[in-house]
Amino acid sequence: MSDTDTPTRPPAPSGGSSGGGGLDLGRFVPQRSFGLKLILVCGLALLMAIPAGFVWALVYARSNDAAAAVAEVAQMRGGPQTLMGPAIIVPFDHDVTTTTPSAAPVTTTLTQDLVLYPETGTVKANLVTEKLKRGLHVVPVYTADASFVARFDASHLAAAAPAGARIRWADARAYLGLTDLRGAKEASLNLNGHVIELAPSEAAFSGNPGLGPRNGGQRLVGGPVPWLAETHDKPFEAAAHLRISGAERVAFAAFAKDTTIDLAGDWAAPSFDGGASPDTRQVSKTGFSATWRIPFLARGAAGAGVDLSFDTVTSTSPGATLLDPANPYQAVQRALKYAPMFIGLVFLTYFLFEVTSGARAHPAQYVLVGLAQSVFYMLLLSVSEQFGFNGGFTIAAVATVLALSLYAGSVFGSRAAAIKALGVFATLYGLIYVLLRTDDYALLVGSIASFLAIAATMWMTRNLDWYGVGNRSSKGALPNQPS
Repeated sequence: MSDTDTPTRPPAPSGGSSGGGGLDLGRFVPQRSFGLKLILVCGLALLMAIPAGFVWALVYARSNDAAAAVAEVAQMRGGPQTLMGPAIIVPFDHDVTTTTPSAAPVTTTLTQDLVLYPETGTVKANLVTEKLKRGLHVVPVYTADASFVARFDASHLAAAAPAGARIRWADARAYLGLTDLRGAKEASLNLNGHVIELAPSEAAFSGNPGLGPRNGGQRLVGGPVPWLAETHDKPFEAAAHLRISGAERVAFAAFAKDTTIDLAGDWAAPSFDGGASPDTRQVSKTGFSATWRIPFLARGAAGAGVDLSFDTVTSTSPGATLLDPANPYQAVQRALKYAPMFIGLVFLTYFLFEVTSGARAHPAQYVLVGLAQSVFYMLLLSVSEQFGFNGGFTIAAVATVLALSLYAGSVFGSRAAAIKALGVFATLYGLIYVLLRTDDYALLVGSIASFLAIAATMWMTRNLDWYGVGNRSSKGALPNQPS
């Protein structure tokens, strides 16, 4: 028996026999397959979009809080206001006879209303705005001075009445309208040289109550015009003034058959709306001005008639919504729409650093990178509430880019990787800002950026052995692969 030690037999591989004919499964499983790694990275990128969904829910909750703050301010200032110039309502009675085969004819007296709108009308309004804070939220509020000039042709009243109508001229009334009387500061109305004593009116119409409310969402102030009986066949002039407070939006109903609206204010970010585009507009850093002309055909409502509803004229109410450029919620929501794409692009960047360097990144490190990007959106929301969207984006983006770049330098073990990552991620987050500020072209810019990123990846990995570098030699394998 020899004194020489017998060599220790290596243990059999797992899953195989201890004999020479054992099956070595490791030969069939690539130990360094970048193809499998890329699939894993893509899967992690999709999973990392889930935390972004939780941030979306947070944005939705904070947006609801902001809406509640607006509603709270609106209770004190009047909220969005739509103003309507003067209109005249005159009740009339007429008899309706109903006959049936089995009974004698029955005559019923009905009361309805004649509604008269001006032939022409102009509005000149000026807004003085300010910002009120309710907690973290800023609410744009305003005081509006609106002057109305109108020309009526009272002969249209009698022409619109049905045959046999008994017009009650002594009960004629004139009205002005606004959305919320809590915002009313001053109101005056002068018809044909007569000053009308105005008072709030619960119901402008004295006709058939079965027709339901016909005030078009307007709260009315008005007064009697009994002298109309003397001039019901002549034209006359009207002048009115409303001074009101409100929040977020102001608009003006096309109250005349031909209406011209001139609106100016000191708000730098208006959005013109209300069913008609301004004929002229000017917007600067110090304010805005806009002019609309709504002709009779475009208004879509009769100038005089029986039981006309005010909602036919308030349905066309041009005006301006006071946008808050510092409001972060819409911008953050738009950023979250692109979260999966940008998380994928950052993961793709880390993957390219991995395949072109001598270090390997663990899947847990990719998870940390994805969580950092999700926290970016939360940081963007919270800081934007304090400093506005531009300030919030700058702080959140700089912090996230530095964190991702320094981490890349640590993971891949070189200062050069950190510098490259800084350039790539700074460009990427700059692209996010461009997408948020050019909403009309966001899809185009995002599509081009994604295509360029994929094309660059294809070019940089064109010689990569996707089956597993290190398992076999490859003529086109990238240099400097880890052992």
